[in-house]
Amino acid sequence: MRRWSRALLLPAFLLPGGGAAIAQDGGPVAAGRAISLEHCARCHVVDPANGLGGIGSTPSFKLLMSLPDGENRFVTFFDRRPHGAFVRMEGVERLTPLPANAAEIHLTADDLDAILAFVLTLK
Repeated sequence: MRRWSRALLLPAFLLPGGGAAIAQDGGPVAAGRAISLEHCARCHVVDPANGLGGIGSTPSFKLLMSLPDGENRFVTFFDRRPHGAFVRMEGVERLTPLPANAAEIHLTADDLDAILAFVLTLK
């Protein structure tokens, strides 16, 4: 299901193992929801579980998926500000040597696939 467009992510796909994106009890959709609630919910409303959370100026996952290019926004989120400043990917060089401007998030390519599987259920 690898659909991430950023060429810089390609080396992560070559790594063995891939990460813990498949939840033991619910597959990639459940894993994507869990990853999103753990990492993305500090800025975004992910689903009703954090409906009162997020940052007011940050769009919810449901809103993003309602846009004509919503799926593409998730596929390319790593390139969208401010994500590149604090999201770290296995096998992907940091965009800047400067320290992160927020607590770092460490993801694998499998985590990204799981997030996409989850957000596709929000259409």
